[in-house]
Amino acid sequence: MSPLSLSPLTVLPASPLDVIDAAHAAGLDAVGLRLQPVLPTDLEVMTDAALMRAIERRLATTGLTVLDIEVFRIGARTDIAAMQPAMAFAAALGARFMLCTSGLKNEHGASADPATIAKLGELCELGARLGIRPMLEFMIFRSLGSLEDAVRMVQQVGHPNLGICLDALHLARSGGTPRSLCEVDPALIGYAQICDAPAAAPAPERIPEEARFDRLYPGEGGLPLAELLRALPPGIPLALEAPSRRHANLSPAERACAIARSMRGLLEDTFGPPSERARTES
Repeated sequence: MSPLSLSPLTVLPASPLDVIDAAHAAGLDAVGLRLQPVLPTDLEVMTDAALMRAIERRLATTGLTVLDIEVFRIGARTDIAAMQPAMAFAAALGARFMLCTSGLKNEHGASADPATIAKLGELCELGARLGIRPMLEFMIFRSLGSLEDAVRMVQQVGHPNLGICLDALHLARSGGTPRSLCEVDPALIGYAQICDAPAAAPAPERIPEEARFDRLYPGEGGLPLAELLRALPPGIPLALEAPSRRHANLSPAERACAIARSMRGLLEDTFGPPSERARTES
């Protein structure tokens, strides 16, 4: 069965320790950790030795594994060596993946592609030495805007340690469907981020805001999630990523428990009870 992980964005603003506790309260298998600040409320983990030690202890206590670390922007001028401390810390925690995104469309031109490809190759080499696989996440408002863009970039980099993280919302908003996965080598899809949303996309200028603040929990919207789950490579981890203003009144643990219930309901409706899924996969 697919391991379930809690993405930090679902419960922000929250410290990494709060994210771990929320995932544990929800009975999830794994957690994602935001080691690099993206939002003003994010903590700077890598300059806080006490926090790093506390994260190690909390993971040991809860028994959770680390699915991924986030978010790393990759472009022509990225300093890959500067990422090594965070990657080394993540490797010590047993993290499997690091989530990478490209720059915004207005920050990236075609002339930057060769340099970006070189930077990704360098990152993949470093990740291979540490046992972490970089994963590209595409978004329609970034230079890697579609599944096809991400696949093309992986092919151009040509490194076996590079893969793709598939986000249900970004797939839909970029014009993709579950059938789009038929054209993709399953080995490239390391894990998927699951949320729901209205079937109809908002105005283009509102898509980034929807992605960051207005996602829905599985079953609350109109995305073809059952079809997507059937199209994904069997058994890959599923990260629950649904920042939602409609649930902002709940604590991190309450939000994690709510989305975990929704996700388990979706999995049961799609594949049957856990015992039946285990027999099918064995």
